Amino acid sequence: MKRVGGHLFVALALALCVPALPVSAQSEASLDAAAGSPALRLECGGIGLEESQRMRAEVAMHALTLFFSTTEGGFITDVATRVDDLLGDRRVEASCGPIGQLDVPEAGRYRITATYAGQTQEHWIDLSPGAGARLALRWQE
Repeated sequence: MKRVGGHLFVALALALCVPALPVSAQSEASLDAAAGSPALRLECGGIGLEESQRMRAEVAMHALTLFFSTTEGGFITDVATRVDDLLGDRRVEASCGPIGQLDVPEAGRYRITATYAGQTQEHWIDLSPGAGARLALRWQE
């Protein structure tokens, strides 16, 4: 479990207003349970100013952008994140943070499950491809 320090917090806060050119992300995962069905795609990253700026600039291109932090405002990494599309029999999971971006193949209701420091949060959310939804997940430390 990692907590991202105060300097990165300031850099991430400044990144809200500054677009950046694309660079490769920290990690990415996709899985389609039914052969031949379109996959869910979860890109995890946001560590470092350049990557954070890029991911924040691309919020509108994704179905959902997840932000992981403590209740005190410190960004966190190593959040076990899983997204389920129960009707489409699809799921994706990855270790995420401080930002995760989800792409879905079709509009529907998706379950987001995230675990950090032994505490799990579960959220059901209606998503559409490229809708630009945001979800901030916060944990007590």
